[in-house]
Amino acid sequence: MSNFSCAILAGGQSRRFGSDKTLAKINGKSFTEILAEKLCRISDDVLIISKDSSKFDFNVESCRFVDDEYEQQCPLVGIITGLKKCKYDTLFVVSADSPFININLVKEMYKLIKNGDVLLPVIDGKIYTLFGFYKKSSLKILEFYFEKGVYRLLDIYDDLNVFYLDNLEFILEYDKEMLSFLNINTREDYERAKEIAQKSGLEI
Repeated sequence: MSNFSCAILAGGQSRRFGSDKTLAKINGKSFTEILAEKLCRISDDVLIISKDSSKFDFNVESCRFVDDEYEQQCPLVGIITGLKKCKYDTLFVVSADSPFININLVKEMYKLIKNGDVLLPVIDGKIYTLFGFYKKSSLKILEFYFEKGVYRLLDIYDDLNVFYLDNLEFILEYDKEMLSFLNINTREDYERAKEIAQKSGLEI
């Protein structure tokens, strides 16, 4: 097991999906349950963070269901909650709509964390704010901005020591299809995800 915690952010509003996508299923398991089972293979402290944990009907060893600290609906709240509740100093954060994450990539990314506060992948200029590592050292700044009403993560990073992983070869070495970065936002995405699962399986 690695010495970091994991947080699955499962509190999104799912406007484009049409229903609560954290409960949508592939091969009989919700996106959230699939992620929980994967992450429990590399961490003994996995948090499933949402506004209402009673909506989930599964139980995975080493997983804890945690309700958001605040009422505001945004990823920043989930990250703050995770950093407050996690067991280890370092927290891997992922959104619940990313069931195809590659846990080997996650483990290798963790090895790159040195003295920074945050580690995030950058692909084709896009910063993946919800597929990265946050340290407890970032909590004070995150809470400061939250209290100011600044909820957008990209508006906060200038005040943090962020390592941007823009080495595409590194990412492709562990995730050739880059399915770790496939977010299921729409019904069309959902149909594609089911096709991928049928073709390649979920353990990618």
